[in-house]
Amino acid sequence: MDLIDPPEDPHREGMDDESLGQLADSLAHEGLHQPIGLLRSSASERFTIIYGHRRWAAASLCRWGEIPARIYPEGTDVLVARASENNNREQLTPLEEARVIRRFVRRGESLAATARLLRRSATWITSRLALLDQPEELQAAVHAGQLSLAVAAALADVDHVDYRQELIREAIQTGAKGPTVAVWVQHYLANRDRIVANHMVVRQILEERHAWRITVQCDYCAGEQGYDETRAWRLCISCHNGLVQQQAAARAEASQENGSQEALKNHL
Repeated sequence: MDLIDPPEDPHREGMDDESLGQLADSLAHEGLHQPIGLLRSSASERFTIIYGHRRWAAASLCRWGEIPARIYPEGTDVLVARASENNNREQLTPLEEARVIRRFVRRGESLAATARLLRRSATWITSRLALLDQPEELQAAVHAGQLSLAVAAALADVDHVDYRQELIREAIQTGAKGPTVAVWVQHYLANRDRIVANHMVVRQILEERHAWRITVQCDYCAGEQGYDETRAWRLCISCHNGLVQQQAAARAEASQENGSQEALKNHL
């Protein structure tokens, strides 16, 4: 274990602490079912992880001194070996897959050659590469498993940022599928100017709503109060009439008391 170095460019974007702990618990009780892959370095007599980074990290948590591994010689195509092993094991997210494809392209492989190396269709390759050109909020939602590639591809055509973010939230909340979202987007494209203009007005109203205050008259004291400072009651007719009579009596009594005080002042 001490001779093993982590991969320099892992395909998986990160490790969740909880799932890593669960894997470590599984290793402690059941052992390792699938060996990791290591690249031998004859110059330093060390090994670099090709695949099995999570298994190696979990084994480290268990304080293993050794771990079963398949050793690959120098000159092995690391990208191909790692991608193949990942495809056969825990699925990468579409965003992680897209970044793997981009590594192949950057080293000079054509899309057709990349598809052959990964044993995937051309459509599978292009749909994931397209994700890298989409807005970051769409990439993040796909990576988190909140949106499908089809939904993200449709929403990418919405060029108004705030409206697109609202549609993203709506799609996540309702679990909308590609065909439904495609209708949303077509409606937006057909009515873009009106939608954007209305959206800007609504946003302005929301930003300035602190300047608006709706008031109502209190049915008991007749004072003007903010709407959110009042409460609505449901009363039977008998109770309503009784309260009205009490209100009238209280007002008459207050008026009489004010009149008496005013008369006393004048006398003095």
